[in-house]
Formats: sequence, C-alpha cells, structure tokens
Amino acid sequence: MKKVFVFCIGGTGIRVMKSVTMLMASGMSTNGYTVVPVILDPHLDLEEKKNLHTLIGSYQNIYNKTTNNGSLNHLDGFFNSEIVTINELNNQLNDTQQAAGSNERFGSYINVANLATDDINNYFIQTLFSTKNLDSPLSVGFKGNPNVGTVVLGEMIEGADWFKAFKQHCEKDDRVFIISSIFGGTGASGYPLLEKKIKGADSQPAVKNALMGAVTVLPYYGLKDPSTTGSDIDSANFYTKTKAALAYYEKTVKSDYLYYAGETSLIQVYENDEKKQDDTAHFIELVAASALFDFLQREKPETQQFLTRAIENAQNSLDLVSLGSGYKEIVKRVADYKLLGALIDILPNENYFPLKKNRGFNDDFYKDAAFKALVRFTEIYNKWYQELSTNKRAFAPLNTDNLKKMEGWVKNVSLDAKDDSYYLLKMIQTSNANKSKDHDNKFRFFLQFAHEAIDYYTKKILK
Repeated sequence: MKKVFVFCIGGTGIRVMKSVTMLMASGMSTNGYTVVPVILDPHLDLEEKKNLHTLIGSYQNIYNKTTNNGSLNHLDGFFNSEIVTINELNNQLNDTQQAAGSNERFGSYINVANLATDDINNYFIQTLFSTKNLDSPLSVGFKGNPNVGTVVLGEMIEGADWFKAFKQHCEKDDRVFIISSIFGGTGASGYPLLEKKIKGADSQPAVKNALMGAVTVLPYYGLKDPSTTGSDIDSANFYTKTKAALAYYEKTVKSDYLYYAGETSLIQVYENDEKKQDDTAHFIELVAASALFDFLQREKPETQQFLTRAIENAQNSLDLVSLGSGYKEIVKRVADYKLLGALIDILPNENYFPLKKNRGFNDDFYKDAAFKALVRFTEIYNKWYQELSTNKRAFAPLNTDNLKKMEGWVKNVSLDAKDDSYYLLKMIQTSNANKSKDHDNKFRFFLQFAHEAIDYYTKKILK
C-alpha cells in the first residue's frame, strides 16, 4: 500500500486532523493513499488529543467492517480510505506514539541549575529565555514560545519511537504531509524542525526523497485578554510572531508544496485556557484539511509550490455562493454525510421498507455493533458540523432542519429529491440493480446503497 504520513503538530494540527477524518468519512478521496496520522503535541493530558485518538479509532472500526477487515476492496463513497496508526504499522502492542510531554520545567530540562551564577552560558540563557519560559512546565506545551519549542522538540523528535517507526516504514512512493500553525509555539517550531529531520535522513533515501507537503495555518482566532485570565498567551502578538516565522520559513522550509490557510481578522475569540484548549471546530481548520486531499492529487513539481485558497465573498456565514466554486466538492461531501445521518435516523422506523426483508435491514441489523458504531460516529459528525455552522466565520451551506422540504438541503441549489422518500426509493433501485455475490456484508451494502442514492441527487452540486 502507498502511504501518506500526516504529522499533526500542536493543537491546530489536532483540530485540522479531526476535519480530515470527517472529510474522509464524507467520501473525500485520498487517491489510494493510506493515511498514517502521527500526533505531535507535548500536552500530556490534553482532552482534545484523546478525543482525536478515539475518533480515528471509530473511523477505523467502521472502515474495517465495510471491508471485512481488509478482505474486500474499499467502498467508493463513505469511509472509502484507510487509516492506520503508526503503532499498528509497527506491529506493536505498546504505544509507539507516546506522549512527548514531560512534567519537568523548561529550566530543569536544560539543566540551568548546574550552571554557576557567573557562567557566561547563564547570561546567554537569560538573554534567550524569560523567567516565565524557564519556569514553564513542558506538560502544557510551549505557550506560544517557539524559542522554547525549538530546543525541546528537536530532541523529542530524534529520540522518539514514532520517528524511528516512521523512518523504518516510509517506503518509495510514500508521501509526507505536515499540519501546524505558525502563530504559536509547538507548531511554529515543530514544522521546520521535523522537515529538517526528514530531509536530513541521508542514509534512508525513501525518507529523504519523499514528496512532502505542508499546511501552515496563520492566525484565525483570538484569545481573551490574558490580564483577566492569567494566561501566558497573548493573541495580540499572533501577527507579530507570524511575520517573524514567515521570514524564517522563506529561507529554510523546503516542502514541495506549502499551503497557507488563515483569516483576514481575528473575528472569533476563545477562552484563554492553554490547559484545556476546548475550542469549537472552525472553517479555517476545514480549509487546512482540504489541503491534504489536494496534495494527494498532485505530482512532484519542478520547483517549490506555494498555494492558498480564498472565498468568493467575505460573509460571516458562508454558503455555496459566498464560498465560491472551489468549495463545491467539500459542500457536496458534507451534504452527503448529513443526508446519510438523516437516513440513519429514519430507516430503523420504516416498517414497510422493502430492503428490511430483501437485504436484511431489519431490527437486528440496526441493533448490530456495526450500525451502532455508525450512529455514534454520526453523532460526533453532527456536533462537528454544528460547531462549524455557528462559529465565526461560519461554514453553513446546508438547510438540514426540514426533512419534508429536502430539495433545499443545500442553500442556493434546488435538489430533485423533495423528501426522504426519494432517497429510499433510489436505495431500493440500487439494491435491485446490484447482483454482487462477492460478499454478504449487510453493513457494506447499506453504506453502498445509501451513498449511491444520495450521490444520484447531490452530484448536481458539482455542476
């Protein structure tokens, strides 16, 4: 299998990978690449990181059920691409991707206490790092200080089991993609460090020469005034840090494709809590996630390429028109999955649905572990879309409230399916046309028929 190693650095990397997973569930294609996510964040107990691991596990569970654990080819629609963790790739029971964090303080990490008061190195350290820097515990990240992150992450990367596993399993024609922000500490320092480690793997040509892409996320949210929250992070400095990092990146980073995603102004303001980082899903994270899928469709360029994407009109709530034609596929995929969610709610109560008998979509099917896993994943998906559609700026291209007027499911597009009966009928027709004897996987048939029925009507969005 050909693989893409997706390195998710810091909180932004984690949130973008969540959107990547949701788009994969929606049917976005990875062009045949197996996605291998590697999460690099020094927070030891970050809930967001745990939730991403759980989400990826849920996706894998559903994907495996549709393929009979790999004995069948993947579906063409929902959950059509494989995700394999670096731990599974390495065939280890223990967690290869152990937390990179540590409870010790930065000053202890660099052994400041062992320096004499009049040692010139002590003066040098005081010049480079503030007292707050030196007293900061590594377990909560680098608090927007790339000068700290640069020192710590270099050693964390080189000595990490996950990096050794990556170098061992990266093969010819595999790719690398790095997700990070540029306005904080972990992402801004982690991206160039990781890229340098990969490009410097002279003894491993497959690693050194892997086609590499990266998405660098510019500021897209603000934080509440640190003077009222007691936080060490001040979002008033985000743009200054970004300009400094961009100047450094211009001369140092060598990724074949470098994508930029960001906001024109910090219209969303979150709680300033570096321990929880409990931020809702944001449109810019979705844009950054789309960069991975674009990268996987491209060939090696002759020279380094820099890419970004814009919206048609800077509206606070974005629909298909204000987003512009470049977002049609994303809107379609999200609309598709939301329609799948509607069918998941409707079908268990459709007593006269012919496929209940003909295909075994009966009460036992809806109580089975596979369908229950799909229901749980869909609940998380719905919450993700709800956050996107109510954030600032909002990604809200759908009207999902009225199942009796489903022709207006996508704003500014009139679908031919007026209500759910159109999709149910198309599922029946799709089932009747399917004579496959390759398997008897009811769950796979359910997702296949649902996707073909939905796609029949929503492909209009792409015109």
